[in-house]
Amino acid sequence: MNLIYFVVANLIIYMPFHLFEEAAGDFPKWMYTHKWLPYHMTHGHWMANNIFIYYPLVLIPALLFLINRTFIFCGVAVLVWGIINFADHCFYTIKDRKISPGLVTGIFFLVNSVMGMSAFIKPGSFSAAHMAAGIITGIVLFCLPMGLCIVVYDFFEKIIKQG
Repeated sequence: MNLIYFVVANLIIYMPFHLFEEAAGDFPKWMYTHKWLPYHMTHGHWMANNIFIYYPLVLIPALLFLINRTFIFCGVAVLVWGIINFADHCFYTIKDRKISPGLVTGIFFLVNSVMGMSAFIKPGSFSAAHMAAGIITGIVLFCLPMGLCIVVYDFFEKIIKQG
């Protein structure tokens, strides 16, 4: 199967399925209690972060890859992001001895991303440089949104309170 299908599948798993699972498990509260954020945000604020920060930051490299295959490392990055997302939920499930909100769809990310990496590693498409760039970019895709959420917290808080 082509790498494109796996990259698109991660986007589809993320929104709406992963976000629904996290919302049902009160992920904003979970993030605060696990010290991922220095404040507790409302569901609306959390969803705004996902729609305007998290999803675009995953969507941009996916689109770069879909538009131009020379950005194959961007496709790999979306798969790496999916694996890290699963690993995060898995770690906290084990640590807390309680299922982390997002673990079930995180398993979908893991399965899809591993299958996608297998498609990438097939002879003829694998490049160590693309793999390294994909891993680094995937780590950035996972970490950067959390930092941006803290930076734009006041902006989203003002908009949500006005609405």
